[in-house]
Amino acid sequence: MEHPDWVLKHKRKGTELRFIRGTYYLYEVKSRWNPEKKRAQKITGRLLGKITPNGFIPSPKYELSHKPLHPLTVKEYGATYLIFSVIDDVIKKLADIFPSCFKELITAASMKVLHHCPAKNMDFFFRCSYLSERYPDVSLSEKRISSLFREIGSMRDSITSFFRSLINKRENDYVLMDATHLFSKSQSIDIARTGYNSKHDFEPQVNLLFIYSVSLTLPVYYRIVPGNLREVKAFTLTLKESGIKDAVLIADKGFYSEANIKRLEEEGLTFIIPLRRRSALINYSPLEKTDKKGMDGYFKYSGRYIWYYSYPLEGGRFVHCFLDERLRIEEQRDYLSRIETHPETHSIEGFYERQHRFGTLAVLTNLRASQEDIYIHYKSRNSIEVMIDAMKNVLDADSSYMRNNMSLEGWMFITYISLICYYRIYRLLAEKNLLSKYSPLDILKYMSEIKKVKINGVWYTSEITTKTQKVIEKLGLHIT
Repeated sequence: MEHPDWVLKHKRKGTELRFIRGTYYLYEVKSRWNPEKKRAQKITGRLLGKITPNGFIPSPKYELSHKPLHPLTVKEYGATYLIFSVIDDVIKKLADIFPSCFKELITAASMKVLHHCPAKNMDFFFRCSYLSERYPDVSLSEKRISSLFREIGSMRDSITSFFRSLINKRENDYVLMDATHLFSKSQSIDIARTGYNSKHDFEPQVNLLFIYSVSLTLPVYYRIVPGNLREVKAFTLTLKESGIKDAVLIADKGFYSEANIKRLEEEGLTFIIPLRRRSALINYSPLEKTDKKGMDGYFKYSGRYIWYYSYPLEGGRFVHCFLDERLRIEEQRDYLSRIETHPETHSIEGFYERQHRFGTLAVLTNLRASQEDIYIHYKSRNSIEVMIDAMKNVLDADSSYMRNNMSLEGWMFITYISLICYYRIYRLLAEKNLLSKYSPLDILKYMSEIKKVKINGVWYTSEITTKTQKVIEKLGLHIT
């Protein structure tokens, strides 16, 4: 069959023309030796396209196969998506208060909570995250991070403004926590002083004072003070800077002394101080009776019934004694078992001496509130201690290598933002009743398996495993 010139001009070596139902098509062909027939045999390959008087129209599959392929790019997406979802309101506040550096601030905090990495490694993880596509102008290089710490650390007024944006006017919602220490390895931080801590470690340290919101289950303020500064002196200034007037100081059992209590009262501070069970201030006589008639009443806390009785002391102080029957049984069982395993330190005489103290908590306070409210306030200390444990262990913030006070302040603020990220995820798990199954770090691990994949210049969300999909559904997230 003769073909017109407008068709023949598209034919080239290794191709074949075919005229099918009034249309010309161009196919790939090649020859292969057939040993049975003892001759070459034509093999028709794929369709290259069709030919019209207006030109050659490539087949879509052929055209796709000849497009240049760009290198495949894969970046973490799911975990940072979760972090940004739970702190969306915080990001907006940071953008208002730190307009020049909020992007670096929030990305550095995200890398810290997700990878627990030191400053020198943040840029590597940032480049492996889809956040680097969201914020292409951000750099977390070691040099930039160092300047960022100094920049933020010089803006204490802005940091305080951010704290105040978190504070509401709800009464009896704030707890002032006695200081926790952070060791410093730097010789040039002048507030790093040798001071006392519960571990009897006398390396140079700084102290952190926290104000904690009971309703938010989150610290809404912190202040760094020298490691050797007496805490009572720092409490008043801490409250003045925060603007909170009704915070209650919750200390540990080691804080109590008559001198410390007098200093608190001189500063006009409200306090709840737990007493050691051997304290002479505690009257155990109501507990020595066989019935509960000597008690003032009871309330329910976390599924347990807590009995209580109270009595006043001089100077507007009160002692409130609480009895948790379930804890009492557990402590009795524990002591009796130790009589068998540790007879050198435990005896039945010791049991008789302690029997009325098991399961009890006694606090000294000048707070005028119901016994239930005082108990709830004190128990909030457990949440604070969990928070501090998360900050020191989960976020690897138990020591600082910052070189000056401003860098230390900036480093601490970024650590604080990462702590907010962590606790927002914790609170989400609590709201969904998932804390018994997952920790915040478990969730971040699952979510980090979700990637963004760049194919031929277009970003796609990767496949999601069944386990991760179940986690997403339980959390009520919508990954886009």
